[in-house]
Amino acid sequence: MFKKHYIFVLFYMVLSFNVFGNIGEYYSKHVKGSKITDNFVVPKGLERAVDFWIDIYSKYDVNQIVIHDTDTFVVYDVVDVSDLDLVKDLSSDIKDEIIDSRVSIIKNKYSSILKELSLSNEDDHLSQESKEVFLKFKNIDDNNKFIEAARPGRIRAQKGQMSSFREAIYYSQLYIEDIENVLNEQGLPLELARIPYVESYYNPMAVSPRNAAGIWQFMKGTAKEYMKVSKHYDERKDPVASTYAAAKLLKQSYEYLWNEWPLAITSYNHGRFGMKRIVDRVGSKDISTIVKNYNSNTFGFASKNFYAGFLAVLYLDLNKNKFFGDISQADSTKYKAVQLTRPLKLSQLEALLGMDMDQIKRYNPAISRMAFETDAVMPKGAKIRMPKDLIENIRGINDYAKII
Repeated sequence: MFKKHYIFVLFYMVLSFNVFGNIGEYYSKHVKGSKITDNFVVPKGLERAVDFWIDIYSKYDVNQIVIHDTDTFVVYDVVDVSDLDLVKDLSSDIKDEIIDSRVSIIKNKYSSILKELSLSNEDDHLSQESKEVFLKFKNIDDNNKFIEAARPGRIRAQKGQMSSFREAIYYSQLYIEDIENVLNEQGLPLELARIPYVESYYNPMAVSPRNAAGIWQFMKGTAKEYMKVSKHYDERKDPVASTYAAAKLLKQSYEYLWNEWPLAITSYNHGRFGMKRIVDRVGSKDISTIVKNYNSNTFGFASKNFYAGFLAVLYLDLNKNKFFGDISQADSTKYKAVQLTRPLKLSQLEALLGMDMDQIKRYNPAISRMAFETDAVMPKGAKIRMPKDLIENIRGINDYAKII
């Protein structure tokens, strides 16, 4: 049901300062006056990036591949691959090969155009396509802008995400109120509840290729510092428990990184110590300066764009009806939790709480499928969620659990 969001990182893997030059004055076509909320504004220099991600999440859908420049976010072309859905018995592997081939052809075409433009003057007799590319770069003030834009990795492909993001908004309704309550309790901006859009599309069962899990996409090693993680019970997949962990992590990063939310939010992707090293290297705490001037093997396209992506999804979530129309309401049953004061098997929980296994499974994504298959023991301290109306009627649990 959920479509996993993958960002394919293509960047020129060298440690160097940006040589692209100065981008002319640009005002966001979406965020008027740069202000999204009182706490978050679009920093000068990130307007193009934020606009790009707003379009990726709201304008282009999954069958549209946007070919763009990684530094200026100039969009060269949009490859429509919807025709492949009409081909019967086309395997996903073959479909991916066809898409990769089409994208490669388009990338090579624009690389050639950029190289041609690097040798041309404005008055030269250019093809119509070359003229269009020339005009896209008219506000870039650098003599080497075209040859730089043709460098390996500068032309990138990004799949549109409109339907996936719209679906994420629908499912976020199941959790976002609880998440905002946790953030408020911890004294953090409620806007941070939009980070899971970037991380997981609000899918508590999301697992990345590197085995980060849950809506906040915690790696197992980091997660164990903040919550319970085992093969049978993994709080990374509990939206509320993992939010307490994310809140603690974000607060620590914010305090460590000079109370700068752009740095703290970017550190959620890159690590707080990594961001500290970057600030020391660049000599600036300004996120736009860092994004423009710092490149490394680890601080690539995904890290550079994490804050811009966050601002984009925050803006879209606050303006969802404008971009996506009416979104139906998800069935968000109110629930509470009991915390185990001693280890219990799932079958014992079933009897104690008056819930069947399907209900326990539905309300407790932290409990693994293997646990249900083996009637596993839930550890002391595990939080078991259940509908509020059921928890008000249970009796005789004091020796096994407490209501929280």
